[in-house]
Amino acid sequence: MLINAKSILYKEMVEKLYHKCQRIQAENERCVMRVNGIKKIIRRRDYDVKLLKKRLDKHGDNWRSVPMEAPHPKGKTEQKRRGPKPKNKQPIDGEATAPGSTIPAAKKPRKQRVKQPTSPSSIVQPIQPQTTLT
Repeated sequence: MLINAKSILYKEMVEKLYHKCQRIQAENERCVMRVNGIKKIIRRRDYDVKLLKKRLDKHGDNWRSVPMEAPHPKGKTEQKRRGPKPKNKQPIDGEATAPGSTIPAAKKPRKQRVKQPTSPSSIVQPIQPQTTLT
């Protein structure tokens, strides 16, 4: 019995390891596909740039003598961040503040929507069958 229980436990562990290896292999294949797709995009971009340069030269455009301006590097404040925007601690011009404090006063509550009264013409009357006299 003891040997049988050990072999069952061993088989379960081997199956778990096999499934984990399959998941890792699938993830690796997805990564390889992504890398190949990016390489394809880069090759297409290089081809397009080469074609554009050739067309500009063919048309006599003076694009090579135009000075190149490097874009301004982004600072930490300009980088996109994930998550909610930070709240301003300073009051914005035009907002009322409570006297003697720097915290803005409580905002007005939102107006609730008013239900439109239904007009009598918009109410559909059920159609009653007409009886004919014979």
